[in-house]
Amino acid sequence: MSLGERARTTVVLGAVAYLALRVLITLASPHPLLVEMPEACAASSENCARLDGSEGHRMDGILPLAVPRGGEDAFWEKVDAWAEAEPRTTLLHKDGHFRHYAVQTEFWGFVDDVTVSLDSTSGEVILQSSSRVGLSDLGVNPDRLSSMAEALR
Repeated sequence: MSLGERARTTVVLGAVAYLALRVLITLASPHPLLVEMPEACAASSENCARLDGSEGHRMDGILPLAVPRGGEDAFWEKVDAWAEAEPRTTLLHKDGHFRHYAVQTEFWGFVDDVTVSLDSTSGEVILQSSSRVGLSDLGVNPDRLSSMAEALR
């Protein structure tokens, strides 16, 4: 076998292995449809981040968000604009006080669930981003929420 043939074979086998892993990741991942804010991240979780009016999780130094009465529509417009600008983001559920998005990583196709809740009485905003599979998100979820909170301020 020539060097060129070996190189082509290696590329084809690598592509097949990559595609097989992408399919496995998709099949192994749960596909929840959330219609309300999920429970807070587990205290030991390294694949979930939450920003809320209390402690939050893995969001050190990021101030919580609050929406003044009457500012709800403008807030949701900012949320929708953030989602439209975020690559590989799909809206899964939307109602007057809640949004659920799926955000897919570019290379491997891991999916994270991003949820946004607004209590129209208190104005409290809760943001949560959590990986569907794995023990760690390598800091992606806290970074995403930091970016999102900046866009919503």
